[in-house]
Amino acid sequence: MRFVSSRWPRSLAAQLLCTYVAALMLTTCFIASVVWFRSNQDGGVTTQAQLGKVADLLHRSIRFDSAGRPVVGVPLPRDLSWVYHDFAADLKYRILDASGGVIISSEHDAVALAPPGQPFDSTLGSFTLNTGGETLHVRTEPMVHGTKTYYIQVAITERLAALTRSLVAHLLVSDTLRFALASVVLFTVAVYFTLRKVLMPLRETSAAAARIDAHNISKRLSTRNLPIEFLPVVDAFNLTLDRLEKGYIVQRAFLAGAAHELKTPLALIRAQIDMEGTTDREVLLHELDLMARQVNQLLHLAEASETQNYVFEAVDVAAVAEDVVDYLRRLAEPREVYVDICCAPGIPTLQADRGALFMLLKNLVENAIQHSPVSGVVAVTVDTGHVCIRDEGPGIAVGELPKLFTRFWRGATRRNDGAGLGLSICQEIAAAHKWDLAARSTGHGAEFTLSFRVNTANFTADLLPAVHAAAGHR
Repeated sequence: MRFVSSRWPRSLAAQLLCTYVAALMLTTCFIASVVWFRSNQDGGVTTQAQLGKVADLLHRSIRFDSAGRPVVGVPLPRDLSWVYHDFAADLKYRILDASGGVIISSEHDAVALAPPGQPFDSTLGSFTLNTGGETLHVRTEPMVHGTKTYYIQVAITERLAALTRSLVAHLLVSDTLRFALASVVLFTVAVYFTLRKVLMPLRETSAAAARIDAHNISKRLSTRNLPIEFLPVVDAFNLTLDRLEKGYIVQRAFLAGAAHELKTPLALIRAQIDMEGTTDREVLLHELDLMARQVNQLLHLAEASETQNYVFEAVDVAAVAEDVVDYLRRLAEPREVYVDICCAPGIPTLQADRGALFMLLKNLVENAIQHSPVSGVVAVTVDTGHVCIRDEGPGIAVGELPKLFTRFWRGATRRNDGAGLGLSICQEIAAAHKWDLAARSTGHGAEFTLSFRVNTANFTADLLPAVHAAAGHR
């Protein structure tokens, strides 16, 4: 019971039900208060309104003869005839002609009702009289039949009007409260079962979400029969599961590839140590350097795969390209490879992570240097929309182009110390910036192109889905 009571205030069904019941009770109390206030606030207005309804009822009960005059002695409806007979002193009516002559009356020898000392005045719609110590409220309404105009006068004493208002007010208030009580009970039951039925798919969805773990992360929550208000939450949850599954698959493949790549150098190092007297210090250092390079590339790949690691800012692409060329000239000079860079004037800035862009271009240029022949030239061209890197190496075989971005894949002309991760790192960087990757063989070497669209109005590069780039260590 403690668990249920702790959850009840936070229950959506309970909150909706309590809100509805409270709103219904407040509305009922407001209506009852208005009825009571109106019935007691201005008795004269209420009485005149009631007299107007009686005059309208009399009007609909009157019949006319062939001459167009009201028929004398025509009986009133049963719900009025006895009232005027039993309450003759308190309730009166007159049917008058245009001059004020009485045609039909609830009393014998009656005259038109008018203020003391005044003749009948058809323009006087309502007034009060004092007769026998009682206040009499009078209302006069015109009645047009054909070309003739008649008048209906109805009157009620103040004591009967007060009694009527009091009875009506009590009846209305009591009936309103009874109706509200019955409505609360009936609608509470109806709303309870309706909410229970409506929220049942949500409970089933919650149970399905609780059953999802690392072993069945491919499952998704069904949106069938769910209220449309909850569809955005479930859709967002499914999208989150999609991202988690993708990350889980990537990390699992990453760990498997890393274990596979590190297994060979570790085995070689162990074999060198186990072979007593044959340990070659240079070989061990080479293997350790190779493993360190692979570990660094694995760390770079893991970092490049996480979008939150990027800090986007305005970056001068030409300046980054020049820094990359200056940094790698130390690698090119021993190989007698010349690195040439050409930057077009007025190149706008690019919104990117500077360190990631540096790594991407570094991999491109380093890859070109490694595959260039002696006295070869690596050309780096930077213009408004592209960064292009060409080498004079053996190029890329057509059959190898689809495999360039595969992790741990190395082509036929690979370096022995390569891990096959350079292009994968570049691909992850490009994907994080919403760029596109492409490569081609020119017949005289390989060409890698990084393309991006620039907003020349404010000299800021837009990160767009269509961007071309090719990078990596083959």
